[in-house]
Amino acid sequence: MILFGKPVAEKIYQSLKIENRPNLAAILVGEDPASLLYTKAKEKKAKELGIGFKFYHFSGITSENEVLKLVEELGKNNRINGIIIQLPLPESFDTEKILQSVSSNKDIDGFFSENFTPPTVLAIMEILKYYHLELIGRKVVIVGYGRLVGKPLAKLLEKQGIKPFICTSNSDIVSETKDADVIISATGIPNLIKPEMVAEKAIVIDAGTAESKGKITGDLDSAVYEKASFYTPTPGGVGPVTVACLMRNLVEATKRG
Repeated sequence: MILFGKPVAEKIYQSLKIENRPNLAAILVGEDPASLLYTKAKEKKAKELGIGFKFYHFSGITSENEVLKLVEELGKNNRINGIIIQLPLPESFDTEKILQSVSSNKDIDGFFSENFTPPTVLAIMEILKYYHLELIGRKVVIVGYGRLVGKPLAKLLEKQGIKPFICTSNSDIVSETKDADVIISATGIPNLIKPEMVAEKAIVIDAGTAESKGKITGDLDSAVYEKASFYTPTPGGVGPVTVACLMRNLVEATKRG
Protein backbone atom coordinates (compact mmCIF):
# COMPACT_ATOMS: atom_id res chain seq x y z
CA MET A 1 0.00 0.00 0.00
CA ILE A 2 1.27 3.44 -0.91
CA LEU A 3 1.31 5.94 1.95
CA PHE A 4 0.65 9.16 0.06
CA GLY A 5 1.46 12.36 1.89
CA LYS A 6 -1.05 14.69 0.24
CA PRO A 7 -4.18 13.65 2.19
CA VAL A 8 -2.21 13.79 5.44
CA ALA A 9 -0.96 17.29 4.64
CA GLU A 10 -4.44 18.48 3.65
CA LYS A 11 -5.84 17.33 6.98
CA ILE A 12 -3.18 19.37 8.78
CA TYR A 13 -3.90 22.47 6.69
CA GLN A 14 -7.62 22.14 7.39
CA SER A 15 -6.91 22.21 11.12
CA LEU A 16 -4.75 25.36 10.94
CA LYS A 17 -6.29 28.48 12.42
CA ILE A 18 -4.35 31.42 11.04
CA GLU A 19 -5.50 34.48 12.98
CA ASN A 20 -2.58 36.86 12.55
CA ARG A 21 -0.68 36.75 9.25
CA PRO A 22 2.61 34.95 9.94
CA ASN A 23 5.81 35.82 8.11
CA LEU A 24 8.44 33.21 7.27
CA ALA A 25 12.06 33.84 6.26
CA ALA A 26 13.96 31.15 4.36
CA ILE A 27 17.72 31.20 3.79
CA LEU A 28 19.38 29.10 1.09
CA VAL A 29 23.07 29.17 0.21
CA GLY A 30 24.10 27.66 -3.12
CA GLU A 31 22.22 25.76 -5.82
CA ASP A 32 21.55 22.31 -4.38
CA PRO A 33 18.61 21.04 -6.51
CA ALA A 34 16.78 19.21 -3.70
CA SER A 35 17.16 22.22 -1.38
CA LEU A 36 15.90 24.61 -4.03
CA LEU A 37 12.93 22.34 -4.79
CA TYR A 38 11.85 22.15 -1.17
CA THR A 39 12.34 25.87 -0.58
CA LYS A 40 10.14 26.64 -3.58
CA ALA A 41 7.53 24.15 -2.32
CA LYS A 42 7.46 25.97 1.02
CA GLU A 43 7.14 29.33 -0.73
CA LYS A 44 4.26 28.09 -2.88
CA LYS A 45 2.33 26.66 0.06
CA ALA A 46 2.97 29.75 2.19
CA LYS A 47 1.42 31.96 -0.49
CA GLU A 48 -1.57 29.62 -0.80
CA LEU A 49 -2.15 29.93 2.95
CA GLY A 50 -1.76 33.72 2.98
CA ILE A 51 1.56 33.51 4.83
CA GLY A 52 4.28 36.04 4.09
CA PHE A 53 7.44 34.47 2.65
CA LYS A 54 10.84 36.13 2.37
CA PHE A 55 13.37 34.10 0.38
CA TYR A 56 17.04 34.98 0.87
CA HIS A 57 19.03 33.08 -1.76
CA PHE A 58 22.80 33.49 -1.48
CA SER A 59 25.34 32.32 -4.02
CA GLY A 60 27.75 29.56 -3.11
CA ILE A 61 30.59 32.06 -2.69
CA THR A 62 28.78 34.00 0.03
CA SER A 63 30.71 34.31 3.30
CA GLU A 64 29.55 32.70 6.51
CA ASN A 65 29.54 36.10 8.23
CA GLU A 66 27.03 37.47 5.70
CA VAL A 67 24.61 34.69 6.57
CA LEU A 68 25.15 35.09 10.31
CA LYS A 69 24.51 38.82 10.03
CA LEU A 70 21.21 38.19 8.23
CA VAL A 71 20.09 35.59 10.77
CA GLU A 72 20.80 38.06 13.58
CA GLU A 73 18.83 40.81 11.82
CA LEU A 74 15.87 38.49 11.21
CA GLY A 75 15.94 37.40 14.84
CA LYS A 76 15.45 41.01 15.91
CA ASN A 77 12.78 41.71 13.29
CA ASN A 78 9.38 41.57 15.02
CA ARG A 79 7.64 41.06 11.68
CA ILE A 80 9.41 37.73 11.12
CA ASN A 81 7.84 34.83 13.04
CA GLY A 82 9.91 31.92 11.75
CA ILE A 83 13.36 31.40 10.25
CA ILE A 84 14.48 28.34 8.29
CA ILE A 85 18.03 27.56 7.18
CA GLN A 86 17.84 25.20 4.22
CA LEU A 87 20.44 22.46 4.51
CA PRO A 88 23.01 21.55 3.43
CA LEU A 89 25.13 24.64 3.86
CA PRO A 90 28.51 24.85 2.07
CA GLU A 91 31.19 22.60 3.58
CA SER A 92 33.27 25.62 4.53
CA PHE A 93 30.48 26.91 6.79
CA ASP A 94 30.15 26.11 10.50
CA THR A 95 26.64 24.66 10.23
CA GLU A 96 26.24 24.22 14.00
CA LYS A 97 27.13 27.86 14.63
CA ILE A 98 24.64 29.15 12.06
CA LEU A 99 21.79 26.93 13.23
CA GLN A 100 22.42 27.89 16.84
CA SER A 101 22.26 31.57 15.87
CA VAL A 102 18.56 31.26 15.01
CA SER A 103 16.38 32.77 17.74
CA SER A 104 14.83 29.92 19.77
CA ASN A 105 11.32 31.31 19.40
CA LYS A 106 11.75 31.42 15.60
CA ASP A 107 13.55 28.09 15.14
CA ILE A 108 10.53 26.35 13.63
CA ASP A 109 12.79 23.63 12.19
CA GLY A 110 13.50 22.64 15.79
CA PHE A 111 17.25 22.27 15.32
CA PHE A 112 18.15 23.60 18.76
CA SER A 113 14.97 25.08 20.20
CA GLU A 114 12.95 22.81 22.46
CA ASN A 115 9.89 24.88 21.56
CA PHE A 116 9.47 22.97 18.30
CA THR A 117 9.79 19.38 17.08
CA PRO A 118 11.50 19.09 13.66
CA PRO A 119 8.83 19.04 10.91
CA THR A 120 10.09 15.86 9.24
CA VAL A 121 9.83 13.99 12.53
CA LEU A 122 6.30 15.30 12.98
CA ALA A 123 5.50 14.33 9.38
CA ILE A 124 6.58 10.73 9.92
CA MET A 125 4.41 10.44 13.00
CA GLU A 126 1.45 12.09 11.27
CA ILE A 127 1.66 9.64 8.34
CA LEU A 128 1.74 6.64 10.65
CA LYS A 129 -1.19 8.04 12.62
CA TYR A 130 -3.25 8.86 9.53
CA TYR A 131 -2.87 5.35 8.11
CA HIS A 132 -3.40 3.71 11.53
CA LEU A 133 0.05 2.09 11.62
CA GLU A 134 1.12 1.28 15.18
CA LEU A 135 4.75 1.17 16.32
CA ILE A 136 4.36 -0.24 19.82
CA GLY A 137 5.41 -3.87 20.01
CA ARG A 138 7.18 -3.75 16.65
CA LYS A 139 10.85 -3.69 15.73
CA VAL A 140 11.56 -0.16 14.52
CA VAL A 141 14.83 0.58 12.72
CA ILE A 142 16.01 4.12 11.98
CA VAL A 143 18.61 4.32 9.21
CA GLY A 144 20.57 7.55 9.56
CA TYR A 145 21.22 9.42 12.78
CA GLY A 146 21.35 13.05 11.66
CA ARG A 147 20.21 16.20 13.43
CA LEU A 148 17.27 16.67 11.08
CA VAL A 149 15.48 13.34 11.47
CA GLY A 150 17.31 10.41 13.07
CA LYS A 151 18.34 11.89 16.42
CA PRO A 152 15.12 13.80 17.21
CA LEU A 153 12.95 10.93 15.97
CA ALA A 154 14.74 8.42 18.20
CA LYS A 155 14.33 10.78 21.14
CA LEU A 156 10.60 11.21 20.46
CA LEU A 157 10.01 7.46 20.11
CA GLU A 158 11.87 6.73 23.33
CA LYS A 159 9.58 9.17 25.14
CA GLN A 160 6.68 7.09 23.85
CA GLY A 161 8.21 3.90 25.21
CA ILE A 162 9.56 2.69 21.85
CA LYS A 163 13.26 1.78 21.69
CA PRO A 164 14.34 2.00 18.04
CA PHE A 165 17.38 0.29 16.55
CA ILE A 166 19.76 2.89 15.11
CA CYS A 167 21.83 2.33 11.96
CA THR A 168 24.69 4.70 11.19
CA SER A 169 27.30 4.61 8.45
CA ASN A 170 29.27 2.10 10.55
CA SER A 171 26.35 -0.29 11.02
CA ASP A 172 25.59 -3.58 9.31
CA ILE A 173 22.29 -2.21 8.02
CA VAL A 174 21.03 -5.42 6.43
CA SER A 175 21.29 -7.40 9.66
CA GLU A 176 19.00 -4.90 11.39
CA THR A 177 16.51 -4.14 8.63
CA LYS A 178 15.89 -7.61 7.18
CA ASP A 179 13.57 -8.59 10.04
CA ALA A 180 12.32 -5.11 10.94
CA ASP A 181 8.62 -4.37 11.15
CA VAL A 182 9.21 -0.67 10.48
CA ILE A 183 12.13 0.95 8.63
CA ILE A 184 12.51 4.72 8.67
CA SER A 185 15.35 5.85 6.42
CA ALA A 186 16.70 9.40 6.37
CA THR A 187 20.19 9.39 4.88
CA GLY A 188 19.84 11.23 1.58
CA ILE A 189 21.70 8.38 -0.13
CA PRO A 190 19.79 7.47 -3.33
CA ASN A 191 18.54 3.87 -3.52
CA LEU A 192 20.28 2.84 -0.29
CA ILE A 193 17.49 0.55 0.86
CA LYS A 194 17.35 -2.50 -1.42
CA PRO A 195 14.63 -5.21 -1.58
CA GLU A 196 16.85 -7.79 0.11
CA MET A 197 17.06 -5.47 3.14
CA VAL A 198 13.28 -5.40 3.61
CA ALA A 199 10.82 -8.00 4.93
CA GLU A 200 7.55 -8.44 3.04
CA LYS A 201 5.57 -7.42 6.12
CA ALA A 202 7.52 -4.20 6.54
CA ILE A 203 6.36 -0.61 6.75
CA VAL A 204 9.02 1.55 5.06
CA ILE A 205 9.11 5.31 5.52
CA ASP A 206 11.44 7.17 3.14
CA ALA A 207 12.49 10.47 4.70
CA GLY A 208 15.61 10.95 2.60
CA THR A 209 15.91 13.25 -0.40
CA ALA A 210 18.68 13.68 -2.95
CA GLU A 211 19.27 14.28 -6.62
CA SER A 212 20.04 11.32 -8.88
CA LYS A 213 20.36 11.64 -12.67
CA GLY A 214 18.53 14.96 -12.65
CA LYS A 215 15.60 13.71 -10.57
CA ILE A 216 14.65 14.02 -6.92
CA THR A 217 14.81 10.61 -5.32
CA GLY A 218 14.74 9.07 -1.88
CA ASP A 219 16.58 6.39 0.07
CA LEU A 220 14.46 3.55 -1.31
CA ASP A 221 15.30 1.54 -4.39
CA SER A 222 12.06 1.47 -6.42
CA ALA A 223 12.10 -2.34 -6.26
CA VAL A 224 11.28 -2.03 -2.55
CA TYR A 225 7.85 -0.77 -3.57
CA GLU A 226 6.98 -4.22 -4.86
CA LYS A 227 8.04 -5.98 -1.66
CA ALA A 228 7.07 -3.82 1.34
CA SER A 229 3.54 -3.96 2.74
CA PHE A 230 3.44 -0.17 3.16
CA TYR A 231 5.77 2.53 1.85
CA THR A 232 6.01 6.27 1.28
CA PRO A 233 6.98 7.34 -2.25
CA THR A 234 9.52 10.03 -3.10
CA PRO A 235 8.40 12.55 -4.09
CA GLY A 236 4.85 12.65 -2.74
CA GLY A 237 5.32 10.94 0.61
CA VAL A 238 6.99 12.54 3.61
CA GLY A 239 7.84 15.81 1.80
CA PRO A 240 4.35 17.36 1.55
CA VAL A 241 3.60 16.49 5.18
CA THR A 242 6.91 18.00 6.30
CA VAL A 243 5.92 21.32 4.69
CA ALA A 244 2.51 21.15 6.41
CA CYS A 245 4.12 20.50 9.80
CA LEU A 246 6.54 23.37 9.22
CA MET A 247 3.61 25.70 8.57
CA ARG A 248 1.90 24.43 11.71
CA ASN A 249 5.05 25.20 13.71
CA LEU A 250 5.08 28.69 12.17
CA VAL A 251 1.48 29.33 13.18
CA GLU A 252 2.33 28.19 16.71
CA ALA A 253 5.35 30.49 16.77
CA THR A 254 3.12 33.40 15.71
CA LYS A 255 0.68 32.69 18.54
CA ARG A 256 3.49 32.63 21.09
CA GLY A 257 4.82 35.96 19.81
